[in-house]
Amino acid sequence: MRRPFPRLSELADWRRLSGFARFVAQRLVADRCMQTAGSLAYTTMLAIVPLFTIALTLFSAFPMFSAYSGRFRAFILSNLVPDTGGRIVGTYMRQFSDNAEKLTALGMVALAITALLLVFTIEKTLNEIWGVQKPRRLLSRTLIYWAALTLGPLVLGVSLSLTSWLSHGLGTTSLFAIAPVALSFASLALLYVAVPNCYVPRTHALTAAAVTTVLLELMKKLFGLYIQQFGAYKLLYGAFAAFPIFLLWLYLCWVIVLGGAVLSASLSYWHGDGWRWGRHHGTRFEQAVRILLTLAQAHGNGEVLHIDTLRRRVGLGLDATQALLERMSLRNWVEASREGEWLIAVAVERITLLDIYEQVVTPLSAGVEAGLAPTVVAMRQPLTATLAEYIDALDDQK
Repeated sequence: MRRPFPRLSELADWRRLSGFARFVAQRLVADRCMQTAGSLAYTTMLAIVPLFTIALTLFSAFPMFSAYSGRFRAFILSNLVPDTGGRIVGTYMRQFSDNAEKLTALGMVALAITALLLVFTIEKTLNEIWGVQKPRRLLSRTLIYWAALTLGPLVLGVSLSLTSWLSHGLGTTSLFAIAPVALSFASLALLYVAVPNCYVPRTHALTAAAVTTVLLELMKKLFGLYIQQFGAYKLLYGAFAAFPIFLLWLYLCWVIVLGGAVLSASLSYWHGDGWRWGRHHGTRFEQAVRILLTLAQAHGNGEVLHIDTLRRRVGLGLDATQALLERMSLRNWVEASREGEWLIAVAVERITLLDIYEQVVTPLSAGVEAGLAPTVVAMRQPLTATLAEYIDALDDQK
């Protein structure tokens, strides 16, 4: 017999899921992803020809891939631009790339710099989403991303070769239909794991990459359907209609990709309902106290905690935990190992609650106007207890 009403546990799960979805949406707005997507769309518009030219040049440099040169172009264009605008944009891109072959060495360097600027912009955006304060050094960033730009086309060439070989061996062409989706998923997972200069759990990156890939494929279908059904843009732009279509396509793609980055950064808040914490400054005090208490307990047990283990015990997200640890490390209260493990570095008797509040929230200075001085002094008084005294008070309450 069918139950007329869902169980309370099912309702609670739906409320939790909807609450987490609102949390992700709020982060998407707070991190200004919509505005950043617009900036990245214009930057991509400028850098796409250099990227395409570098990829095609490197791809064509290897004789073993010469038979797949045309397929490489078709693969890139069919998955880069919508069908309606793809023919015109693809024609221009081919003309630009053909003309680029006549460039001097200095011109090729300029193309490479333009392509790297796009990659640096993407890195800066993802670091902001993950709350990273210290980006990689310029030299290491340049070497890593130049390697990605040069090795990417080669990996794609090997993938096309293997796909063709397997398709002929199995007598099917379905692998060519799956290849773009698989490549998109792998690229997004690598983007979310490798680009932010912080620890990102692989499961979070893979989950976000899977969701983003599905949304991109769905958006591709809906966008193509919209272009086919509503042709008013052709009356406005005429022969230039392909370019606003392409720009809108890039914008929507970046919104989804950045949304996936926000989802990946937010998944650490799912465990322990860390998303229920408010984003205002007042909660930082309680969060910092929890972190220090957890590290002190681990120190007593002879443990050092990886940041992923620490955030699970505290019930916080990775980025919030990392930000608080970095602020407290300025006072030398905590230290990190090269493996990303954290430990408390001073005795709990030497840290007061007032020290913690002033470090992570705001200083409670007594040097204010006479009317507010008594209030500030009264606020400071309960916080003069040390962390050790606070631990003893908690033990007495148990």
